[in-house]
Amino acid sequence: MGMFGRFREKVHEAAPGRFNPTTSDRIDKMYKEVHDFAQTLKECEKQIKQLEIASTTVFRATGDALSRPLPHVYEADAQGGAQPLVPQDELRQQAATTMGTSGPQSSVRVQDLATISQKHTNDVEQNVLEPLRAWIKEYRTFKDRMSVLDNKRLEFDAERRAFHKLEIKGVHHKQANDAVDPEIAGKLEAKSGDVTAKRNVYNAHEQELYNCLAALVNDAKNVRVYLASLMRAQSQAFGAALG
Repeated sequence: MGMFGRFREKVHEAAPGRFNPTTSDRIDKMYKEVHDFAQTLKECEKQIKQLEIASTTVFRATGDALSRPLPHVYEADAQGGAQPLVPQDELRQQAATTMGTSGPQSSVRVQDLATISQKHTNDVEQNVLEPLRAWIKEYRTFKDRMSVLDNKRLEFDAERRAFHKLEIKGVHHKQANDAVDPEIAGKLEAKSGDVTAKRNVYNAHEQELYNCLAALVNDAKNVRVYLASLMRAQSQAFGAALG
């Protein structure tokens, strides 16, 4: 159906009357909920990406801080100058060690932080972001699919409306002449076949779209797995940084 045909049918739908447009309540409700869920996942994807960037920055900044020598405490020497109380080599050793809130000192694997950070980034991309983006990408295809279904619905309703007008015309003729108009009866028979054909096409598209939406909804259950992977990757990355 062309643009003008769609516009004409939309006008007919908006006009008051006894003709009820075809609807698919199950498709409308599923698509609405899938749409809302997709918006949540888009925000989730955005925040995960920010967390990934922040984690990389933390690893880099932490590695830089722990690789640098600590500031010195100086003491005046006999010549009137100043000498550090702690030798440079000892300060470097102190810089590579962190003190926990309790228990013994816990060493940070400063030399491995860059590698750990890269592995963490790869894990988040492969196990979290890529699956989320794949789901969102599949969701976006449904906008065009919904448009196709609506087009088939309008074509079906156009045939229904034409058949309905012929029926009314036949009734009026019979009431006025107390006889059935053979020409109208023939047109009604032909139009009935057109209505059936358009109904079958619409129903087939509606069922196919329903099946695809149901599959997308089932795939959404894996979001829990993706987010669990995120928490696991985050925990493993920071755990691996400790010796």
